Amino acid sequence: MNDILLEVNNLHTSFFTDAGEVKAVRGINLSLEKGKTLGLVGESGSGKTVTALSIMQLLPNLAKITDGSILYKGKDLLKLSQENLRKIRGKEISMIFQEPMTALNPVFTIGEQIREAIELNRNVSRKEATTQVMKLLESVGIPEPSKRINDYPHQLSGGMRQRVVIAMALSLSPEILIADEPTTALDVTVQAQILELLGSLQKENNIAIILITHDLGVVAERVDFVAVMYAGIIVEYASTQSLFAEPLHPYTQALLNSIPKIEGEDKKLNTLKGSVPQLAALPSGCIFYERCSKKSNNCKDAVPQLIEVKEGHLVSCCLYK
Repeated sequence: MNDILLEVNNLHTSFFTDAGEVKAVRGINLSLEKGKTLGLVGESGSGKTVTALSIMQLLPNLAKITDGSILYKGKDLLKLSQENLRKIRGKEISMIFQEPMTALNPVFTIGEQIREAIELNRNVSRKEATTQVMKLLESVGIPEPSKRINDYPHQLSGGMRQRVVIAMALSLSPEILIADEPTTALDVTVQAQILELLGSLQKENNIAIILITHDLGVVAERVDFVAVMYAGIIVEYASTQSLFAEPLHPYTQALLNSIPKIEGEDKKLNTLKGSVPQLAALPSGCIFYERCSKKSNNCKDAVPQLIEVKEGHLVSCCLYK
């Protein structure tokens, strides 16, 4: 039985601005299995969120998918009408957005916002929808849901708002959940609670998750497979165990080396010099050349391809041919 729910093939997404074309995502290939978690990691500007928005077909007006396919259960989402997309979006593929305060409408109660999706997509009465909303709020750990259902977003803490957004994303029982940095701006204790909640909900409902995060500690604990993104491409892809045991790309190695360590002598924090190149003016050769600690003269003009170096472990680097 094939457990692959989602396949992204050769995805290219660009922003068309007055200054020219900005190639935000360039040739992404991903797959997601039922009940598994795929982590997308990389610095800001690497293309993680644009990849997620491309899958959801929620790109801003300036952006356009220029090539590739996004297969959900074998059906190409890029070829569907807006009406058919709406039947999938939220109901079968849902998304937790990065900032809950902007994801929620400030002039409606949280109960109204969650209930709207249920009433639009399920043939239930308002009373039944309200009952479902309270069960959802309870399932995500919000106390006294019968009272909280009438609260407005500003009346809730950041952690509570994030729980509401998760409840909204799960309201139609999706098979795929895309979580875009779901613990951003939350304190460490609340972060742990939110991640624990997502993990338990995944087990209960066998949901497949794409987790976008900067936190490699979260990746190590919560993710089955990792795609490391840099300047719009995937530079390394592997199981979490393989990636942390033997990172192959110099960029992945630099990310892991930058994690603070509590044991041993006091040392300066390892940092990666430079920044992600401008996507409107990408270099002709290796995009990581200027920042790479292992570069040679042969690397500058080379354009490495993503190849399988070990079973299930792919890397895009001139060091591996």
